[in-house]
Amino acid sequence: MSSFRSRRRDTDQPKEPPAPGKITAIEVQKRDNARVSISIDGKFAFGLHMDIQLEHWLKVGDDLDAETIARLLKEDETKKAITAALNLLSYRPRAAGELRSKLREKGYAPDAAEAAVARMQELGYLDDEAFAERWVESRQAGRPRSERMLRQELAQKGVDRDTIERTIEEAGVDEYGDALELARKKAESMRGLDWDVRFRRLSGFLGRRGYGFDIIRQVIDALEEPETDTDD
Repeated sequence: MSSFRSRRRDTDQPKEPPAPGKITAIEVQKRDNARVSISIDGKFAFGLHMDIQLEHWLKVGDDLDAETIARLLKEDETKKAITAALNLLSYRPRAAGELRSKLREKGYAPDAAEAAVARMQELGYLDDEAFAERWVESRQAGRPRSERMLRQELAQKGVDRDTIERTIEEAGVDEYGDALELARKKAESMRGLDWDVRFRRLSGFLGRRGYGFDIIRQVIDALEEPETDTDD
């Protein structure tokens, strides 16, 4: 089984921490000019974001002990995690818990993932309450769900329980009204089918949206049962 780290596409970091020694070369990487390659005692040791190199004033001739190397690699890991977080958020909004999980899936260490999430929150790119509100509004405007399914979806996105409950309560979800509207639209595509067939299909359709038996029963009862064909 591959480890978290093996799933990351790092190509400039050693599998094992490099040995302490003297910096003998600092070269801008051809593949990414925002990163530099650090050589220790004449051999490539590790890659580093240029901001970190400049922040620590690293230069040829500096001696690096094991503790300093570990700290530099940890800072670089966090820098990469922040970049990955920005990239993930560029595709669509995410809750903090979902972003944290995605970063861990990409192989970032827990502390690096946590630091990246915290940075996104500082920048205002993560707001679980706003995310939950948009999620519920979008769902109910397009393809309504039951409160139970909304809770489940938001929990899967990493939104905490209190925020979920508060958001759904404030949204004022009308389960019966939403389910009835959905069923009416769905029933239009079932014209000509026997009532028992329509009943089963509508029940299954609403059930997959998370509506419970009581709501489904009310909705089915409210729909006009098609007239039975009779001879005049």
